[in-house]
Amino acid sequence: MGLPENFCPVPFSTIIAEPDGRIGSCRLKGAEFEIGNILKDGDIMEVWNSDFIKQWRNEFLTGNVKICEREIRHRGCNLCSDNNILLDDIDLNVEQSKILKFTANFNGQCNLECKMCHIWQKPNGLYDEIDFWNRAEKEIFPYVLEMDLLSGEPFIQKDTFKLIDMVSPINPDCKWVFTTNAHYKFGQRLESYLDKIQIKSIMISIDSFDDETFSEIRKKGKLSTVLETAQKFKEYRDSREEKGLNDFPILLGFLVQKDNWKEVGDALEYCRKMNFRPHIQYAYEPIECSLVDFPDDKHKEILDWYLENLTWEQIEMGIRALTPSFDKLNGIDKVSYLLKFQEKKNEHSK
Repeated sequence: MGLPENFCPVPFSTIIAEPDGRIGSCRLKGAEFEIGNILKDGDIMEVWNSDFIKQWRNEFLTGNVKICEREIRHRGCNLCSDNNILLDDIDLNVEQSKILKFTANFNGQCNLECKMCHIWQKPNGLYDEIDFWNRAEKEIFPYVLEMDLLSGEPFIQKDTFKLIDMVSPINPDCKWVFTTNAHYKFGQRLESYLDKIQIKSIMISIDSFDDETFSEIRKKGKLSTVLETAQKFKEYRDSREEKGLNDFPILLGFLVQKDNWKEVGDALEYCRKMNFRPHIQYAYEPIECSLVDFPDDKHKEILDWYLENLTWEQIEMGIRALTPSFDKLNGIDKVSYLLKFQEKKNEHSK
């Protein structure tokens, strides 16, 4: 398409509505990265063309990317196929008229209090107070190609089911993406609502496969409950074809942090057994949970552990867990570890 190699479609396609009125665009940049605030800057459609997001779009159009320089380096997130599938539909201008992907983080309501997350402390009910629904029904819902829900916990919030009731009749081709902690019982009501929509994917977040570590990371959580519900989601996915509904992938969301970095292999093995797609991410924030502030020697220890304990396939699939530690090394150490990884690859190829 003649676009720069570091181009990303996200600020041309995606908007994120947060519980406190902040409006973002990129899930990987997180809830703190805002393009505006509907309580200060007008409604969502006005924020959608704020001066900041126009500057951001221009960086990607010119290839002079500053705002997302680290993310592109560490994650290659601009190449994400789930985002780039919208390339043919986006308008390659700094001014945008339609929202193609809408992330509806309407409420902070959650059944867990995860240590690396603060969304569960956010307010609830703001979008009822500002009369969002009536305008969105005319200006957003009929045109959006993807509806994305992830926080707090979407499947315990009434607004999730209200959204499905409103969008599915007027936009039946819309594809839905959910991120869930799966800490609840999968029942008939949830199944009946999922039957109404086209599901693009469901990501189940499980940050440890050890009972004690899981409860430490995801406070108020019990690993056995999540694993049981994950199994029910798998069974539901496998049954949709019999109902004449679309198939969809289930992803495992695993956030690498100080408490669980040795469990990357466990997460990937679980994906293999369940036929889930791994989605390994690295916790940069909050800093008290992140490996990023470890001294250089600790990052060498981490890389050595991965080299010794992961297979080459697991290293390839979990590369996002390794790259930040690699980038912490000096030039000589980087060369040394490149040789070690090449040796590991060569052993695999034999």
